[in-house]
Amino acid sequence: MKNKYPRFIAPTIRLGLLVLALAVPTANAAFCSLRDPISAIQTLFDEDNQFRSVVTDVTHEDREQLKQLLPFTIHQSEVAKHTLYVVYNGETPQGFLQARSEWAKWGLVEIAWAMNLDRSVKGFYFQRCRSPQCNDSVVASISKALKGKNFSELKGLLSDDGNALSATGEAAFPIAPNLALLTLHSALKTLAITDISWQHEIQNITQRD
Repeated sequence: MKNKYPRFIAPTIRLGLLVLALAVPTANAAFCSLRDPISAIQTLFDEDNQFRSVVTDVTHEDREQLKQLLPFTIHQSEVAKHTLYVVYNGETPQGFLQARSEWAKWGLVEIAWAMNLDRSVKGFYFQRCRSPQCNDSVVASISKALKGKNFSELKGLLSDDGNALSATGEAAFPIAPNLALLTLHSALKTLAITDISWQHEIQNITQRD
């Protein structure tokens, strides 16, 4: 029997491919994006502060450099333009904001990170987390263990291969260790990639009188 619809198949396929092509950049742009910088400042700093955004290209070289510091690195899809938010009180810089996404068995976890000027952890919150462990008490426990720590101190909470908590890390995270490990990975990547990809901008900001 002769097919009545062959003339419509190719245009339909082309239309479907076009829709997918347009959707991909949107999905990539949403990866590691801070959804509401103003709310993040109010939550992690205070409502009297302002911010400016500094956009840069996170490159393949940055990704490889991160691999020299950690037994893991950022996802390939994160090699793209990203935004670092610099928080100010008047003309005085207070710290930095950035978002990071991690894949977990329960889906994509998005974390908003606040950093002090020395790139130690100021605080964080989950923008998106579908794990039942993402509750206030668990977040408070993880936050207490991470707050104020710099890159080397955080790295000491990991095993050598990065796949588990060290003995120190196990003591620091007595509840929800799997979620704590994921959050720790995110913190380490955030601090490291901030120093690597925004090195010159951070030097200019922190060296001002």
